Amino acid sequence: MILKLYSFLFQLIDSSIVSFFRIIFGCFMVYQMIYYYEVDYTFQFMKGPEVLFPYYGLSFLKPLSIGALKAIHFGMFISSILITLGFLYRYAMIFFFLGFSYFTFIDKTLYNNHLYLIALIAFVMIFIEADKKYSLRSKFSKKQLVKVVPAWNQYILIFLISLPYFFGGIAKLSSNWLDTNLTSVIIKQSNGSFLYQLLPETILNNLVTYGGVLFDLSIVFILLNKRTRKVGLLLVVIFSLINGTILFSDIGIFPFFMICSTILFLNSDKVGAFLDVFLVKKATDKKFKNKQERKEFMAKQRLVNQANNTIENKKEGWNNFRRATAFYILVFVVFHLLFPLRYMFLTTNPEWTGIASRFSWRMKMQTRNVTEFNMSLTDTKTSNTYHLDGKSYVTKNQYIHMLEDPFTFIHLSKYISKKLERESGIVNPSIKAKIKVEFNGLPNQYMISPNVDLTKLSESPFEDASWIPPLKK
Repeated sequence: MILKLYSFLFQLIDSSIVSFFRIIFGCFMVYQMIYYYEVDYTFQFMKGPEVLFPYYGLSFLKPLSIGALKAIHFGMFISSILITLGFLYRYAMIFFFLGFSYFTFIDKTLYNNHLYLIALIAFVMIFIEADKKYSLRSKFSKKQLVKVVPAWNQYILIFLISLPYFFGGIAKLSSNWLDTNLTSVIIKQSNGSFLYQLLPETILNNLVTYGGVLFDLSIVFILLNKRTRKVGLLLVVIFSLINGTILFSDIGIFPFFMICSTILFLNSDKVGAFLDVFLVKKATDKKFKNKQERKEFMAKQRLVNQANNTIENKKEGWNNFRRATAFYILVFVVFHLLFPLRYMFLTTNPEWTGIASRFSWRMKMQTRNVTEFNMSLTDTKTSNTYHLDGKSYVTKNQYIHMLEDPFTFIHLSKYISKKLERESGIVNPSIKAKIKVEFNGLPNQYMISPNVDLTKLSESPFEDASWIPPLKK
């Protein structure tokens, strides 16, 4: 068993795929940082909002001065370029991971599954030797770098890319996907409403509903199987383009990043031999008369790579460092297999309650159409009740995502209570909210009990949540 684990994790493979994925990741992050500049992310989403909504247990994360935030942003931009070029790669990746995590997790209304995935990949890549090829380090290093890496470098990235697919499929087995009008609402709100002119509504809804479940649950296994891998690659391209261009307009780079990430599922030796022909062509100064000569060269290159890998494999054994590495990889994998399932112990409906819906890969599992939004404040001393404009305290983006999580209204109410006490002398006011929504096309209903004082409730997901009425279907 131990020998099999050793062979699986530490057999040496060509580093081409891991190195090329570094370039892919870096390029997408350069684009993401430019996008952050365009939307003025540091002000609009971090320093500008009057109130932020911290994650439970992460309330210590606070926005720095606008100058410091812009400096971190610029540092992430430079880090992305360095990651792409493979120069000072590990230092750049550490800085990028810390900065990106800070920008992403400072406010839970900013949560997005693909941002979470980027943070996880950035963390893992700190420990991966992704700069051994196609990098400035490999070009200018005084020592000749061994062009191989332990297999776990590639496997752990495959694992991370697989998480959104597999757990997205598990999420779609819930009644929120299968037993509501969610897919119908998604299609009608998207650029895909024209599809109803091509297919009957019932057939199209069933195609999206059950096709989505089937794709998410099977695509990883299709990509892992050599016989079906080409079909899997085609399916990923089709599925991602439909999501990115027709069904959803708010998922940014995610579908295109996932398309490019499928390179991780390919054979490292074959991809290495292919990429070396083009990316190391100037170094070898090799020219080919025809396709057959290039094919033969690539075959010889694969044999050379495999021989070098075998030699390097014999140099190291099952030492303490590798034992520790295997242990931490096992802990990491087990955690990310179990953590998305925590909702089973905390709530019956993570989308409706907002409990355990984040960090669980439950993507596009809800829509809420607000039919009533009223907040009121009662002065406990005078018993006078006033209308409270809750929307005036938050940004448009915050308001949209607050509707997906009832707990954010507790945080907002406590913030307003403290502000009024400080500015108006109103001590311990009672704040209530009457908010009705159409959840996934279901009948109109309260998402928060209208008679409960929100300032008296706990933001902990582990305490009583009976103030959230059961979902009526």
